[in-house]
Amino acid sequence: MTTTQLAVLLGLGAGTGLLVILRELAGQVGRLPHPVHTARRLTGTPHPGDALDDAHLAGTGGLTSRVGRVVLRRGAGSSLLHVPYRDLALLRRSAAQFLGERAICAAVGLVLPTAATTALGLAGVRLPFAVPALTGLVTAVLVSYLPLYTVADLARAKRAEFRRAMATYVDLVALERAAGSGATQSLESAARIGESWAFRRVRDELAHARWSGVPAWEALRSVGRELRLPELTDTGDVMRMSAREGATVYDVLRARASAMRTELLTSDQARAGSRTERAAAPLAATAVVFMLILAAPVAMRIG
Repeated sequence: MTTTQLAVLLGLGAGTGLLVILRELAGQVGRLPHPVHTARRLTGTPHPGDALDDAHLAGTGGLTSRVGRVVLRRGAGSSLLHVPYRDLALLRRSAAQFLGERAICAAVGLVLPTAATTALGLAGVRLPFAVPALTGLVTAVLVSYLPLYTVADLARAKRAEFRRAMATYVDLVALERAAGSGATQSLESAARIGESWAFRRVRDELAHARWSGVPAWEALRSVGRELRLPELTDTGDVMRMSAREGATVYDVLRARASAMRTELLTSDQARAGSRTERAAAPLAATAVVFMLILAAPVAMRIG
């Protein structure tokens, strides 16, 4: 296959892809809603990411979200999408935006080998057509997982930050209970003291529970299970025991806060130790190189 034929095939493929993308993004006036979404609305069983998407669709109209909504509509219910709904809910990001990032990364990974092969062809180096095709598919699959790892890392950092905030929050709830406040009042009053994103998230969940008629501790337990935050679940369990049985939970909450701080301190010490060990390797390598530099003249004289 000559360079001209390869360029024509690449141009046709790129043009067809652009037409398909523009058609999906522009949409059609008479397009009907997807049957999966219609069935969910009728049965009242929304997907875990639908509520989050609805909250973001009004304010997010970028290319990434539009592409993500197309992918979500075409591949709804497919296990190949692998959407981390819990991590996205913790980060307050929509599933459409996440899928749009994955689709764009996959497109970039698909185009890069083709562009490199075209540049080599113009320089006089001709490769078989199967090389850019197979390389593009593999690169597209690998690059599409970058947003997944990024979201996982961000969610891990958010959970670690949330645990630190919850150690203070549990202490504040204990002080509110010692002052004579009720279970719900102590949870809400303690959440109003802090100004970090973790305290704001707890305030939002408690306010939503108050307007929904759900007990505050039940809201904490459900959110803790949904977002994989055991600190919220444990606090909700303790406050439920206090509200239903009238138990004195001041000592329990203070002990729980102390245990959380001890756990955080142990984790920080282990992390610091591992970083110190990793820092020793470059120092050892530098010492070896320095010794080799000193020994090189002696070895050359002997030789």
